[in-house]
Amino acid sequence: MFEAEFPRLVRIERLLQRQDYAALETLVVKEMPRQLLSEETLDAARLLRQNATVVFLASLAAENLPKPFRFKAWLAVYQSIANGAPTAELGALPGRHPLRLIAEAVVRKTAVDAAVLKNGHGPLDDWCHAAELAIDQQRFDLLEQIVRELVRRKPGVQDWLRFTQALIARHNHIPQTADTVALGRAYSCIRDHLIARLPAVDKVRSRLALYISQCHFRAGDYAGAIEAARHATSADHRIHAAFDTARAHCFSGDLDQALVWMDQVLELQCARGPVQTPQPATEAHAGQAPKQDKGPPKKIFDPVQASGALLDLQNALEPIGKKAFLVSGTLLGFHREGGLLAHDKDIDVGIIGWEDQYEVVNALLQSGRFGMDLRRLHGHKTYHVPVRHIGTGVSIDIFVYHEEGGKLVTGVQSEFGYLQKFAFTPFGLEKTGFLGIEFYVPDDIERNLAENFGNWRQSDPDYISHLQSPSTVDVGGKVFQIVGRIRALEAINAGKLEKLSRVIQIMTEHQHHPGGMSPHILELLQTAYDQRTVAEVA
Repeated sequence: MFEAEFPRLVRIERLLQRQDYAALETLVVKEMPRQLLSEETLDAARLLRQNATVVFLASLAAENLPKPFRFKAWLAVYQSIANGAPTAELGALPGRHPLRLIAEAVVRKTAVDAAVLKNGHGPLDDWCHAAELAIDQQRFDLLEQIVRELVRRKPGVQDWLRFTQALIARHNHIPQTADTVALGRAYSCIRDHLIARLPAVDKVRSRLALYISQCHFRAGDYAGAIEAARHATSADHRIHAAFDTARAHCFSGDLDQALVWMDQVLELQCARGPVQTPQPATEAHAGQAPKQDKGPPKKIFDPVQASGALLDLQNALEPIGKKAFLVSGTLLGFHREGGLLAHDKDIDVGIIGWEDQYEVVNALLQSGRFGMDLRRLHGHKTYHVPVRHIGTGVSIDIFVYHEEGGKLVTGVQSEFGYLQKFAFTPFGLEKTGFLGIEFYVPDDIERNLAENFGNWRQSDPDYISHLQSPSTVDVGGKVFQIVGRIRALEAINAGKLEKLSRVIQIMTEHQHHPGGMSPHILELLQTAYDQRTVAEVA
C-alpha cells in the first residue's frame, strides 16, 4: 500500500537533510504530475516518521491545493512535533478535535485525560487519523485510550472495520524494537467488541489474533503468543500462525514442539504453493556461504563504503586492545576473489572473547559511527552482535569466538530463537591489506576456510552453510533439524529448486536422529520439488 511511495520520499528526506534545495525543486517538479501532493503520499511520509518531509509536503499542499484543510492540520501537528511544543497553528484546530488531543499528548509526552477524550468530537476519519498518529509515533498507550473511548461510543460493525483497517495498514511497518504491550491490548479490545457473523469480520478477527500473538511474542510472553495464535483461523493466516507458534516454542526452549509446528508449516506450504508465506529472517553465521543466486544482485556492495566502515570499526576497537578480523564470506572473498564477493550484502568480522563485549559495544557507540540493538547482548551467551555503520548503512556481523573444549566456537543467535554453534581450530592473527586498509585475518586462512566451507576453492551456488559447514556443532541434533525445516521453507518460497533438493537430501540423511523429518514430510517436500520442476520446465 505504501511501498510504492517510499523511494521518492527517501530522496526528498535526504535532500532536505542536505539542504540541497535546487535538486529538491527539480525533484518536486518531476514528481508533481505523479500525485506528489496527495493524502496517500503524505500518509506514507507520516508512516516513515519523516517529519521534515511531512512538513515540506504539507506546506506545499497548503499553498497550492484548493481544499487543503487536512494538510494544514497535519502541518500544525508535525510543526509541533518538530518544535517539541504545541504551536499556535495546532491550537487553532477545534479544541475537541481528536487529532489535536492526541498530538498535544505526543508533543507533551503525556497521556490524554479520559474526561477530555470523552468530550472529543469528530467523524470516524478524525479518530482514524488520531490513531495513525499514535501508531506512527509509537505511542501505543494513546492508541489504547482511543480504542477504549470508541468502545464506550459503541460504533457499528462497518465503522469498526474501517477503523481496524487503518491500523492493519500500519502494523507491518512498526519497528521490531518497539514496546507493543499496549498495542496488543488495543488489538484485543477491538477483537472483543468486533463481533458479527460476517466473513469480513471473521477475517479481520483472525488477523487481529495474529497481531496480538506477535505483540505477546515481542514482549517475551511466549505462552500468550501461542494462545493468541490459536485464534488466527482464517485460511490466509493459518500458516503464519503455525510459524509464529513454532517460533514461540523455540524461544521458550521447547524444541520438540517447535519441530512439530514447523512440520505443520511445511505441510501447509506444500499444499498451497509459494504465496504469502512467512519468510524466516536469514541469519548471519561465521560459516555462511556467499549469496550466489542467479541473476543480478539487488544491491551491489560498494567496496569504498565497506572499507570506510571497516576502518571506523578498527579505529574504534584498537584503543581498547580488541582486534577484529575477517571471517566467513568476507574472508572467502578476500582470499579467493581478492575483494568482496559479488553478492555479499554485509561484512563478517570476528573478535575473540566474550568477556569484553560491553566494552566493545561501548567503544562502537561512543565513536558515534555505529548503531546496534543492545538486546543482542547476552553476557557469556553472546556469540553474534550485528551492528550498522551509520555513515554508509553498511551492516557488519561481529562474531564472538569463545574458547570451548580446545576450539574457538562462535554461533548464530537466530531470530527464530535457537543458538547454533560452529567450532574452529584455534588460530592467531596477522595483518594484511584489504580494500586499501590494513586489517587482521586468521594466520592459517586456508584451514579456516576449509573448516568453514569445505571445498572453498570452488563456487557452489546451492551451498547451505548452516547444514553443510564442517564447523557445525551437533550435526543432526534438534537445532540442526529446525534449521533444516527453515531452509526448506525458504527454498520453496524463493523457488530455489536445487537448494530444496539439497535440503531434502541432507534431511533424509539425518531423519533417524531425534526430531528428524518423518517420511511423510520428506515425501511432501519431494512432491513439492517435483511439481515445481515440472511447472518450471513447462
